Amino acid sequence: MAVSAAQKRNVRYTAFALAGVIALMLSLFVRQFINPSQLDAGWLRTRNAVIFEAPRQFQAPRLIDQEGRPFDGSTFQGKWSVVFFGFTHCPDVCPTTLSLLRQVQDALKPAQGQRLPVAFYLSSVDPARDTPAQLKPYVAHFSPSFTGLTGEFLDVHRFSTDLNTPFRKSLLPDGDYTVDHGSNLALIDPRGQFAGFVTPPFDVAKLTELLEVMRSRP
Repeated sequence: MAVSAAQKRNVRYTAFALAGVIALMLSLFVRQFINPSQLDAGWLRTRNAVIFEAPRQFQAPRLIDQEGRPFDGSTFQGKWSVVFFGFTHCPDVCPTTLSLLRQVQDALKPAQGQRLPVAFYLSSVDPARDTPAQLKPYVAHFSPSFTGLTGEFLDVHRFSTDLNTPFRKSLLPDGDYTVDHGSNLALIDPRGQFAGFVTPPFDVAKLTELLEVMRSRP
């Protein structure tokens, strides 16, 4: 049966329409992963990340760094910051996490243009033992650019509470003690606000990808 000119035109129009729909779907699919202003909940979930709809303000910390210098959080400005709460006597979780963060740091692209720097912090939950002198060689072992933080117990406790990371001292049978603490990574945005957190287990590639997206957001 012969096909009329009108039918041929309709077929062409239908094909063009389908091609347009497919192109739109592909565009939306790709944008989900390359447009940093659109963070899909499912994409975040596969990276164990929680990003708040509105970043949370917290009190300026009253701490000291591994050089003994006062730390009030002002260096959080203008960059993304990853804060891990741990301590130098930690037998396993802390060194494992810090080693992973060094791998992430090495995998990140250089900061340029809209791509902001990313800084990494170890905030001690054992300030009685983690003096600046104790922290300095410890954090340097993982990366010379990591920053260690410590201070008075109440100031350390307030900072960890503000970033939703509880900890408590736990006595050992021999009379010594350890510190039980949350292992989340707190994310602080370039305005110095608590933007969200990442829960373990951590994956170098996924965490790197998350930080690349976050650091490039407008």
